[in-house]
Amino acid sequence: MDIGEGIVMDNMPETGTERAIDYKFPCSIDVSTQSFPRDNQFEIFRNAHVGVADLRFCKSADGSFPARLKVWLLGSMLVVSTVLPGKGYAHEWRHVKKAALDNWYLCLPVQALERASGGQTLPHLRCLAKPFEVMVEDEGALSVFLPSDGFVATSTLESLLHRKMEGALGHLLADYLVLLARSLADLTVAEVPYVVEATRNLIIACLAPSQDRVVDAQTPIGAVVLERAKRLINTRLADHSLTAETICSELGVSRSRLYRLFAPLGGVAAYIRHERLVRTRAGITNSNDVRAIFHIAEEWGFDDPSAYSRAFRHEFGMTPKEAREVGWVRDVFHVQREKNLPHGGPLTLCQALRGVA
Repeated sequence: MDIGEGIVMDNMPETGTERAIDYKFPCSIDVSTQSFPRDNQFEIFRNAHVGVADLRFCKSADGSFPARLKVWLLGSMLVVSTVLPGKGYAHEWRHVKKAALDNWYLCLPVQALERASGGQTLPHLRCLAKPFEVMVEDEGALSVFLPSDGFVATSTLESLLHRKMEGALGHLLADYLVLLARSLADLTVAEVPYVVEATRNLIIACLAPSQDRVVDAQTPIGAVVLERAKRLINTRLADHSLTAETICSELGVSRSRLYRLFAPLGGVAAYIRHERLVRTRAGITNSNDVRAIFHIAEEWGFDDPSAYSRAFRHEFGMTPKEAREVGWVRDVFHVQREKNLPHGGPLTLCQALRGVA
């Protein structure tokens, strides 16, 4: 199947074919149960999985089942993001008997408890053609479906079936899948082939590691390391002793590699300074924060009022005092995005999976 299949040209901008590559890649399926009566919500969710899995309703305080299923068909890869109601709700997920589909897939559960405690769920490898059932009480899941063959030897896949991918590679893959999920809404048509190739290379490197495969996966690995560094920086912004050396030590990467990853963002120090300036801007323009501007700046590591004022003006085009007087409205806007779903596109998860080749 061609990468662009499912995109109807009538939904493209009318400014010419050359603009089509900038068009946002549409979500193929978007099913939300919340607009339906609560007694029908689980049935709607179950019907979306017909042909892929049998779902059985097990627990809900009031009979409702608020959930959402979003599917992106990316040619040789299908990504499914599921938001579930979580604690207090449960359903049984079971692969259909005599399945017509034999796709392998990685599933990453989303659990609030592990997220709150600083832990992390890890991906599991499954196959639709193999028997499997589980009781689900998570807040959701992210799944990446792949072709039935041609990406890793069947014997290797068989040895990993239903196993949690632990160790450094499992954590790396989990971080990348989360990053992938966050990026899908902004994915353009032109970017799809590169994202699919990068994801495929990383999955192969994690399932069947070798030196050559790890080399092929350097781009998505770099994206994961950069995302980890950003998360670390943003949790430590108030730490005035935060340096590149600190980040390297905590992430276990070399200084030269860290600098290469942040080069497109102007460097590590520039990124830290920008994020701290953004935090001061939020404080300055918060009508409930009546502290002096300098005290807010000092909280985020700016000890010289003059240097801080110059940096703020350079970053945002106005002085901190001006920002406080007028408030910050440049980033406050609402966008109503039309849903440009393809006409005649796949209506069920099963139909979408038939297109993965």
